[in-house]
Amino acid sequence: MIHVHLLVYLTGLPRHYKQSDEEKLLDYLFADYNPTARPVINSSHTVTVGIQFSLIQIQELNVRSQVFTTTGLLIFDWEDERLVWNEDISPLDEIVISGETIWRPEFAAINGAEEIYRDYTEFRAVLKSSGKIRWEPGGVFKTMCQIDITYYPFDSQICSLTFGAWSYYTTKMNLTTNSQKVNRDTYEENGEWQIENTDVIRREFAFECCQNQRFSNVEFRVFLRRRHTFYIMNVILPGILTSATLLSIFFCTPSQKVHIGVASLLSFRLFMLNVADTIPRTSDHVPLLGIYLMCTMAITTLAMVATVFVLNLYSMKEKPVPPWAKRFFVDYLSRVLCMCKCFVPPEESGLNSPSYEKKQRDKYAYRLVTVKNQDETNVPPPSMPSPALRSNNIIRERRRMESPPPPQPRAPSTSSPSKSNAVDYNKEWVHVAAVCDRLFFWLCLLFIVATTLMLFHPLSTSKLF
Repeated sequence: MIHVHLLVYLTGLPRHYKQSDEEKLLDYLFADYNPTARPVINSSHTVTVGIQFSLIQIQELNVRSQVFTTTGLLIFDWEDERLVWNEDISPLDEIVISGETIWRPEFAAINGAEEIYRDYTEFRAVLKSSGKIRWEPGGVFKTMCQIDITYYPFDSQICSLTFGAWSYYTTKMNLTTNSQKVNRDTYEENGEWQIENTDVIRREFAFECCQNQRFSNVEFRVFLRRRHTFYIMNVILPGILTSATLLSIFFCTPSQKVHIGVASLLSFRLFMLNVADTIPRTSDHVPLLGIYLMCTMAITTLAMVATVFVLNLYSMKEKPVPPWAKRFFVDYLSRVLCMCKCFVPPEESGLNSPSYEKKQRDKYAYRLVTVKNQDETNVPPPSMPSPALRSNNIIRERRRMESPPPPQPRAPSTSSPSKSNAVDYNKEWVHVAAVCDRLFFWLCLLFIVATTLMLFHPLSTSKLF
């Protein structure tokens, strides 16, 4: 019972304790403070609010939905004329206060993707004795970004975050900025995008209905360049190597051309399926990588058609090569393409060739001239036969020399004449097919080099923005 009476006695005593300097200052400042009123004594004055943006991280740039997701802080500076004190009131120079207890500038994400307004009351502000307030709300901002993937994966994008007043006119609250760049002191590098530059633009606009009522906003622009090392190593180089294997078709034997061609076509098709997810799916712009892959696929298809055409030339036997085709492919085009083998038609080789007959005629003419020279000279040999015998020998030799040379025997043929002609025609067509193989090789190589240079052309441009 004694303890109960003692507890009642102690709780009934008035409590006396000392207030801190912050408590005294807060009681003084917010005694009759209204956070919904603008922080000016004279209502005709304009509240000037400075804004800056500090970028912390780029989370994602979604190409399909065209949403730019970032993490950052908005830094606001303004002056509240009602929250001013001197040393006589409090020795404190600054104090941290709750965001709910003061007037805060109205701002909205003008190009927001999900929401325009957010609740930032949990962020505290720093109040100085002069009435200047610094408030730094932050979070994840999702804004719309117009994407141009024409030069993908060597593309560059310009994304922005635009903040402005939604209700206050410029005469009531003027949103300004004194910064020319986005603050990146605490920025963490992104693995896919590299920041090339940033800038800040302030604008004023008015609606058509109310030209005198102007609104202000500030746009923070970020210039991005895609890091293309991953795409070169995993997409572009495999595509180039797959195209290079296609060139081996034109150096294979006819029996291997179809097998290697089909293997190259299937491997490129599998490669297309693997890289299809890396290409942005949008119809606004056609990406350069998609054009390159389509051109490479077209070159592969045309190479297969050319291979089928060359195989038909290898199997031609029934008819000879037309004279114009022989002159164009064998005589002219083979020299242009630096063919290491000189083609000689079959009829110009062997015992019945014109060159062989010319050599025989020259040989007999030389012997005839030798005999005549011996007849004109009267120098007797060491062992001279009788005059009559010598005369008979000379006449016999002259008759033999003046008569045409005997026909040379032909090589025995084991096949019929039609079969022999078919073999000769096939050799001519093989020569034409070899020249066509070399021609298609250089054409495919030229197209592959041209498409590869077209793909890497954006890297040679110095001015991207």
